[in-house]
Amino acid sequence: MNSKKLAEITGFSRSTISKVVNGYSDISEETRKKVLAAIEKYKYFPNKSAQKLAGKTSRIIGLLVYTGQSSNDDKKHKKIEESLYYSELISKIVDAAEARGYFVLVSYIDKNGATWEEIFSNGVIDGAIVITGGKGYKEIELLVKSGNNIVLLDYEKDIENANAITINPSHFNGGYIATDHLIKNGHKKILHLTGELRRKTSIERAKGYKKCLEDYGIKESHIIPGRFSKENAFRIIDLYIQKHKTFDYTGIFAGNDYIAFGAIEALKKHGISVPEDVSIVGYDNMELCNYSTPKITSINHLDLNIAEKAIDNLIKMISGRRQKKKRSCIRIIQRESVKKIK
Repeated sequence: MNSKKLAEITGFSRSTISKVVNGYSDISEETRKKVLAAIEKYKYFPNKSAQKLAGKTSRIIGLLVYTGQSSNDDKKHKKIEESLYYSELISKIVDAAEARGYFVLVSYIDKNGATWEEIFSNGVIDGAIVITGGKGYKEIELLVKSGNNIVLLDYEKDIENANAITINPSHFNGGYIATDHLIKNGHKKILHLTGELRRKTSIERAKGYKKCLEDYGIKESHIIPGRFSKENAFRIIDLYIQKHKTFDYTGIFAGNDYIAFGAIEALKKHGISVPEDVSIVGYDNMELCNYSTPKITSINHLDLNIAEKAIDNLIKMISGRRQKKKRSCIRIIQRESVKKIK
């Protein structure tokens, strides 16, 4: 349904319909109500590109996701359905945007899917939130320099300019808090089982882990890198126990929740119970942590209200108010996977 057809059906001019849609004041209340009723009845959607040309905001934002390598195929990018972390965060952002009267257009940032240039050039979206997963990528760098309104979540560095800001956690603090929680519960032999150590976020978490051990006078640190997947974590722990005929640690700081899930399954295979024999702290605080056995204690490295925080900052930028880079609040969400020992 376009404005010409709606005008023919209702008897109102296209100019009158346009003025109602765009909130002009020189329209009587009676006419406004009739036009709005017709818009609802005939499912008329105004031309967003035309509104943009007229200086109006579209009330549509982009949600661009860089997921990194697939856990199943190194040559492909990870799909959203492969990670509950991404799907949960996307769902929260969509809900927060719609609560504020905005629609969300979701796309990937990778060479195989739709590119951000196409999304912005169509003139529909007012700005975008970019979920980076803590990674750097040349497409994201170009995006930051594009002059479009951008809020980046969990980027590898801090950015603050007229059109782009970051909302970043301190992964160093995240690693420190996770290790501190285990130590305060009596654990001294703590393994840090992590993903690829070439990633800056992994390096920062490992530094936080080591610094916490040092602050408590614990000289030995043990880090095993792998991949951020349940399957890889299972293989690492399974092979470790097969080789050593035992498990030498009372605590594990897992690089993400999937690693925690895999470690628990591998320990269980060898008759080692969590948390009775080994305590585990995960990272990312996925909703699934509430439904595992045991429920997993995990680090929430983005604010519990991160979706609202990201949307509100982007809306302010769209309205012309320059924003500053932000730090998210890191906290540990305690559940059942950590046991206090003497």
